[in-house]
Amino acid sequence: MVGELDRLPWKPRIDVIGRTKFWYSGEENQVEEVCDGDSRPVQVYFYDEMWEIPAGLALLQLVTPAGTIANSNCASGDDVIA
Repeated sequence: MVGELDRLPWKPRIDVIGRTKFWYSGEENQVEEVCDGDSRPVQVYFYDEMWEIPAGLALLQLVTPAGTIANSNCASGDDVIA
């Protein structure tokens, strides 16, 4: 996820690598498939988000100039091992 705030004088940019998972339910906790044009009311009943950096470092990206805080725990040039 990348977002830039160009209207602020220090030009911060939030740049985090991660994933977000939403699970939806309809009436009576029945899981509903959400499709384009589907007008049935649904509610998010499970939300999970995970980033490669701690939330505090992601927030620091908002108060520092773009590029100051890395978007992952790996140093530049390091290989990511899965």
